[in-house]
Order: sequence, then C-alpha cells, then structure tokens
Amino acid sequence: MSDLTFVEKDKFEKLLGMASGYVLDFSDRTFGEFVSDSTGRDIFDSKYNYRSGSKANRLRSFWQKEDNAVVGKLMADMLDYLGESGQRIEICRLIIARLLNGTPSSTQTIPKAQETPHAQLIIALSELRGEFSDLAAERDRAKAGLALEKFLHRLFVLFQLHPRQPFRVTGEQIDGSFELDGHVYLVESKWEQSPLPEADLLIFGGKIEKKSTFTRGVFIALNGISEPARHAITQGKAPSFFVIDGHDLMMVLNEAISLTEFLRRRVRLLAEEGRVCVPFSELR
Repeated sequence: MSDLTFVEKDKFEKLLGMASGYVLDFSDRTFGEFVSDSTGRDIFDSKYNYRSGSKANRLRSFWQKEDNAVVGKLMADMLDYLGESGQRIEICRLIIARLLNGTPSSTQTIPKAQETPHAQLIIALSELRGEFSDLAAERDRAKAGLALEKFLHRLFVLFQLHPRQPFRVTGEQIDGSFELDGHVYLVESKWEQSPLPEADLLIFGGKIEKKSTFTRGVFIALNGISEPARHAITQGKAPSFFVIDGHDLMMVLNEAISLTEFLRRRVRLLAEEGRVCVPFSELR
C-alpha cells in the first residue's frame, strides 16, 4: 500500500475535485480507460469498491491498496492530463516525486521515550516539510521568498552548518551563507513560477567572484533553471557554485539523503566534472 499521508491525500482531493464523488471530468468509461492505460489496473475491480463505489472513493481505495510507484505513476499522469500550473500543482508534483523515488512519508511514528538526536532530527524535518508545503501554496510569492530565507536558515542550523542570516556587502544583498567541511558557501534563493534565466545566475556568480578565490556558492532555484542558463554559466567558465532545485530539497526533507551528504556529493561533482545541475537520481 502507498504511504500517502492525510495531508497529501487532501492536496490531491482538492486538486481533482473529489468532494463531489467525481474525479476531474472523467466518466466511468474514460476513468476506467485512463487508469488502465496508466497503470494496467482495472479501477472498477471489486477490490477497489469502497463505500459508495464512486470514482472518488475508488481512487481513495486505489491509494490505499497500491504501492507508491503505482500511485505515483497514476497521479503524475493525472496532473499531465489536467494540464495546469501553479502552486497547487507544484505541491502535488513534489508529493509524486517522493512516491516515485521511494522515500518515506512524514508520518513515521516516534515514541516519545525514544527521542534520540536522530529522532529529534526526524521530528524537525517533518515540521519543515509541512512548512515547505505551506510556502508552496502561498499566493504572495514575495512573502514566500522572504519566508524561504528563514526556512533555509533553520534547515542549515538543523544540520549544524553554522549558517549566517541574510546580509549586505558593499551594496550587494546576500541571502545567507553556511560552512561545510571548512569552506564557506554563499546562498542565493529564488522561488519563481518558471525556470530561472541566465541573468540571475550570472549575477550570483559575480557576487562569488568578488569575494575570494576560495569562496563557493549554492543557488537554490526551486523551479530549476532554463536550458540557456545551464549553457551560459558553464560555457568557457569554471563555475564556483551549483544549483539545487525543489525536488532536491524535497528529497532532503523526506530523508532520502542527509543535507550534508547531499552537499558533499554535489561539491565533488562540481569539482571533478564541473557539473552545476545534477538530477537527484544520479546522486544515489
């Protein structure tokens, strides 16, 4: 069975309009065909007959009976069928990424009597996951951007990276910094609706170059960067920073990898291969 949490299910239900008993604009025929094409399952099999047997209840039963990979595949196809964009879609795609990568949900139960440092870390990450979802749904993106800086600071503190709050240097705004293995990394964070253009990254690269030869950087672009930007920041250059996207961050929050181990792997790929953007799947 999948480990979708109550909150994650609620996100999908609202997006798909399931309160009415329906799922999007599917009829019984088209719903059955869609699920079969996506997963090879018969959604009208008796094993999915839950409560009233409506399409919404059958999907709820599907979530309960099928594993993460199958549920993730179906929900990804449904979002593609929906063909919309926005914060709600972004949240759901992060949930789908968790399902497809086989990472645990945030509902791990931790007996209070066993609140070891590791257990405390799990609890703190669970709280940050909830806050991250709230930020993704925030309509005021400027407000979300400011809150993201504070969120990242707490995440860096949690992994003992000795972060510094946002600061200004000779007229430049720096979103923060942290220390890893004796090296200081400047941080830039942006949560735009679309992949970032090259200008934002070139400006950040300039900020790093103005500091010292051993200053490094991490650009956190929640919706990634554009293909022209990937080319521009590496062509004929020796990049001193790498990019983290929303999927990377969600994998850390879901304990697929610790933040420190993730950063060390990315630093090594930057140093050895000059890779600024690396799909999370290639780190494992």
